[in-house]
Amino acid sequence: IFKNINNNTKVEILKYGKLIYLNQKDVLFNEKDVIDKVYILIDGKVSIFKISENGDRKIIFILNKGEMVNEINLEFKRATISCEAFEDCLILEYNLETFLGMMKNDFELTKNIISYMERRNRRLYRQVKNSISIKIDKRLAAKLYRLANEYGKEIDGWHFIDIKITITYLADMLGCPRESLSRAMRVLETNGLVRIENKKIYVRKVEIARYFKEK
Repeated sequence: IFKNINNNTKVEILKYGKLIYLNQKDVLFNEKDVIDKVYILIDGKVSIFKISENGDRKIIFILNKGEMVNEINLEFKRATISCEAFEDCLILEYNLETFLGMMKNDFELTKNIISYMERRNRRLYRQVKNSISIKIDKRLAAKLYRLANEYGKEIDGWHFIDIKITITYLADMLGCPRESLSRAMRVLETNGLVRIENKKIYVRKVEIARYFKEK
């Protein structure tokens, strides 16, 4: 977000930013809250999610440090998503009008934000594509592959997903019942693509990529 910004903007970033510390599971904002702030994640991770009409949670993203948490909404100030701390984290908060002023005076900052939102939208489109007419085991394989890419550590041919993630949380990420997720996980384990030891998830990254790409 702040790559190649000018020196005046760097001064303003430090001057106007307010640090917020969240403990794991703390909520930063809820869907439909009026938001006149811009939030940027400095350390830790947050979950972005929506609640369905049935009250089920659907995890959209896990965001990492350096990412913008919320969208910049110029017309409709109500949040379209909810945000919760996935782990203890540190967030920079800016008044929306102040941040827009920085964007107006520094086109590099504006370009960085546009570029970031483009990448985020592409990621969302891939999720939508994977959620349509694709079996849960393949959707799970695709999700585990992405998590292994982002958080994986290679150990003896396996990639250990180095974040605290549960079966329930994975079900929320896929928007499916926990029981369905458990069955899909067993399919992947039977195929030698996944193993779970002491609640830690290991994947065969190359093989699992091949699995979810098969038609």
